[in-house]
Amino acid sequence: MKKIGRFTITGLLGKGGMGKVYKVTYPVTAKVAALKLLDPSPPLAELMDPKDLKAHFTREAVIMASIRHPHVVDVLDFCQTDGQLYYLMDFFCNNLGMLMGEAGEAEQTRIIPVDKAIHYITQTLKGLSCLHFFGIIHRDIKPANILITDLDVARICDFGLSHHRGEGQERRHESIRVGSPFYAAPEQERAPDLVDITADLYSTGVMLYKMLTGVLPEKNRRAVSALNPDLDEDWDRFFASTLDPNPSRRFQGADSMCRHLRDLFVSWEKKKEKICALPEFFEQETDLDPGMSGSRDTGLSLPAQTQSETVRSKPRKIPIKHARSFFGLDRFMRPRRYGANDFTLSENRVVTDRYTGLVWQQSGTGFPLTWHQAKDYVDQLNEHRFAGHTGWRLPTLHELLTLAVPPATGKDYCISSVFDMSQKWLWSADKCTFVSAWYMSLEMGFVGRNDLTSFYHIKAVCSAL
Repeated sequence: MKKIGRFTITGLLGKGGMGKVYKVTYPVTAKVAALKLLDPSPPLAELMDPKDLKAHFTREAVIMASIRHPHVVDVLDFCQTDGQLYYLMDFFCNNLGMLMGEAGEAEQTRIIPVDKAIHYITQTLKGLSCLHFFGIIHRDIKPANILITDLDVARICDFGLSHHRGEGQERRHESIRVGSPFYAAPEQERAPDLVDITADLYSTGVMLYKMLTGVLPEKNRRAVSALNPDLDEDWDRFFASTLDPNPSRRFQGADSMCRHLRDLFVSWEKKKEKICALPEFFEQETDLDPGMSGSRDTGLSLPAQTQSETVRSKPRKIPIKHARSFFGLDRFMRPRRYGANDFTLSENRVVTDRYTGLVWQQSGTGFPLTWHQAKDYVDQLNEHRFAGHTGWRLPTLHELLTLAVPPATGKDYCISSVFDMSQKWLWSADKCTFVSAWYMSLEMGFVGRNDLTSFYHIKAVCSAL
């Protein structure tokens, strides 16, 4: 296996003009980390002096290492081996772009639920508040640069384009862009070395707009209230300020923008409470859930029936090119059709689906595990006869998809799940390659794949019979 210094390379996480980011393991402990290697692309290597490239790369690592904040990625070490410069960071298997399904920055993405979008953007703003306090302007805020930890915490990464207060104009070829044209503030494209902190807030606003609508804002953008029925005119005014072309008319600090966002969240929660308190909704919920049980039939799939529907339980290896057709997914990697359920929660905290004949753990693991650790966990369930069963297994993706529900809008937010939703991402037994497996987001209902050493939760399943 290839190595960089004493670290073993296990995969490529990404690459840009300045270098590549690898997934690596430490010797002896096999701890997983992310390693960024200075390896400029040929065009950049031709445009910039090697000394300037090394100085720029070192400066990036120093800036990141100087910040201690729960929403900013830490630098663990900085090394030089055989003339190669690199630094190490904590590894996280998700980023915001992956959760949005952003294959390309200009493409349409999944719409993120309002409370989820506010959760990530609030944490991003808190991280930016810290950076701005220390005079650092990031200049490349976008979904791919917001990592999501195993505990669902947002952390800002990639400081390769950051600018420190008091620095003069950088030695940079005029053809080199600073930031993404889809997320950068208009003044950043004209004069990147003269921008202030409002450029980062503009980029954060673009990111939030796309999370809530699935599309990028245009010059003559439509109001978000026209694109997302859960939002009102207060959101329109928020984005009018956040995305104003004139920096002086935007929010002048991350804390100020965060406070306005918190007020919008409070208003949204009150609106949701009113909807859920409507008599017709209460009556509907009472009919659906008399006791600790619930049922769902979307009307988009099979008609209700009394006998169990057979769901594939034998694991398969499904490559990416066949995934959408084999699993029945749309372009956003969500089910094209949703099935029916008839859930009952038992006293021993297992959920029986009388429609499919499957028995699920209500909660599953308390902590995220690697895929191989997940297999060991299931073996322990069987060894101890959890809930009186011995046939526990890691579910196939088809089995997991029986738990998926359409994206929430309006009254859907009022429906509580019979499952413990603190386990947001769930491993399946199906592999994608020899080193990766498929998972499902229980919270947002989409399918993804990741390296077997990534960390997700497990809800084990067995058959009622």
